[in-house]
Amino acid sequence: MKRRNFLERIFLAAAAAFSPRRARAQQMEEPMRQLAAIVLPASLGRSSTDRIAAEFVVWIRDYKTGAQIGSGYGHPRTQVTGPDPSAGYVQQLTALGSPIARPAVEKELADANIDRIPPRPNGRHVASDLMAFFFNSPAAEDLLYNAQIKRDDCRGLANSGRRPEKVN
Repeated sequence: MKRRNFLERIFLAAAAAFSPRRARAQQMEEPMRQLAAIVLPASLGRSSTDRIAAEFVVWIRDYKTGAQIGSGYGHPRTQVTGPDPSAGYVQQLTALGSPIARPAVEKELADANIDRIPPRPNGRHVASDLMAFFFNSPAAEDLLYNAQIKRDDCRGLANSGRRPEKVN
């Protein structure tokens, strides 16, 4: 068993050397789950907030600077993603303490002068970026309207006149 742990550590160290963003994402997994349980709606339940935190960590790991993003209907201008917003996340999560508590999050957001959720993660603070990741998603829209709207899915013409089903 000791050999396996040793090999895992060697592999993770090598991965960190070749992919610092992947190493940073691994370092954030547990604190991100704690943060998600604080800043996301409690009605989601802990398993859902943990899943959203894991999806956010994957988004961080897979983020590509300069990638083209959808311009949206009526906006023909090509847009690209900005610099990696996660550069300061580890330090921000460390500043929140362990375990992370709501008063610490509120204080850090106030100190960062954040008064609204950005339209997409922008790197100002990990807490507001996690909220932006979730609250601007189709899942959050379904939660808000208590209906399976599934904003980014194609419902087709056959059932386009029907109202979305209620969320269970």
